[in-house]
Amino acid sequence: MTKRNSTRRRFLASIGAVGTVGVAGCTGGSDTSAPSNTTTTGTPTASSTANATSTPEGTATPSQSDAAFSRGELVEDFENYEEARWGTIRGDVKTDTNEVYAGSQSLHLSNKNGGAAGIFKAFPDGLDLSKHDLSLAVKLDKPTNGKISMEFIAPARSDMLVSKRFIPTELNDWVRIDLGYTGKKGEPVMEAIQELRLLVLSEDGTPINFWVDDLRKIPKPEKGKVMMVFDDAVTSQYEVAFKMLQEKGWAGGVAVIPDAINSEGNLTTGQMREMRDAGWDMMAHPQTPKPLPQYSEAKQRQMIQQTYNYLDLKGFPKGARHFVAPYHRVGPKTLEIVSEFHETGMMFGACPNNAQHPSNMFTMSRIMGRDPRGTRRVLNLAEEFNQMVSIGWHGIGDGPDYRVSTDDFENVINHIAKKDMDVVTPSQFLDGI
Repeated sequence: MTKRNSTRRRFLASIGAVGTVGVAGCTGGSDTSAPSNTTTTGTPTASSTANATSTPEGTATPSQSDAAFSRGELVEDFENYEEARWGTIRGDVKTDTNEVYAGSQSLHLSNKNGGAAGIFKAFPDGLDLSKHDLSLAVKLDKPTNGKISMEFIAPARSDMLVSKRFIPTELNDWVRIDLGYTGKKGEPVMEAIQELRLLVLSEDGTPINFWVDDLRKIPKPEKGKVMMVFDDAVTSQYEVAFKMLQEKGWAGGVAVIPDAINSEGNLTTGQMREMRDAGWDMMAHPQTPKPLPQYSEAKQRQMIQQTYNYLDLKGFPKGARHFVAPYHRVGPKTLEIVSEFHETGMMFGACPNNAQHPSNMFTMSRIMGRDPRGTRRVLNLAEEFNQMVSIGWHGIGDGPDYRVSTDDFENVINHIAKKDMDVVTPSQFLDGI
């Protein structure tokens, strides 16, 4: 076994020890592949199937790479990297004054042979994250879709947390992410984190090229939150999810494809209004044969604006504030356009978010609820560490045409009911910031 493979296998073993999140939407097999924008629900018509300040239509907000982010407390700005006592795990590490998120330089990590690239830093006096989450600016060039992984050693590998955040193919510019916890081993001492280990993994032979900057800790509330959003506005979401959540006194959100409404297998306008009147958000989910970044800027704007206008004119202005990315894929230009018409954006990220005020309101992370066991695991972590989980579902029912069975869905709902967490709609979450 080569030293490189040995190192990578030891790292993978350490991640496995804390339990990677088995929720749909990760890269890999059927339950862990990034969600598509095509849904099978027993009908042929359901196709397709992310700054809390209000953004009026046509008024641009600062770009997603805006370096003015100043919330929380700075942990590392990489301005004095050579004296900051960071170590290299794998790959080549150097400062870069050309690709910068904030200040005069960032940190560039690369490995032309693939496998892994990463850095670590010890905190002899302890890094207190008992009341904070970590927030990091990243730019991932290669692999073209991958995960940023952070290990929190507290105080040793027998007591640690892991955060793994998925970055989609086209989101290849600076983006700020919350490092929500996806795995745990032992009983980490959050008041005294002893070491942080930041990595990007790829298959051997697949080059790694990414940048990091402006690591901060941002405040979190004393209680975690759960948000439930149902993609594509299919009938089972009214017949099953709406009824089941009503019994608990909860509401959720529906990601609406306008062209599908009032067609066989999809919600009617009347059902949407009934759900709205019960506190649900009817959210924007444009109908796109391809991911939005594959279209021109003008075409992206047209599709995003049309979906927003449909919801606004049909009587759903509150829900229209929220955008759910088709295929869970966005690019830098997509985010700029989304920020012109919406106040939040959601996409698959595979981890929880900061529950007080996410670092980037337009790239809030979702997990997919297809795997009840993995979903319960993330909920348990979010409850323990006061983070916000946004769970996504598609069609719910019994039989091969549904992604999630009624029993599996009810299993997760009953698990949420046992948690000491607040169940919120996207609008309740936004308006509470």
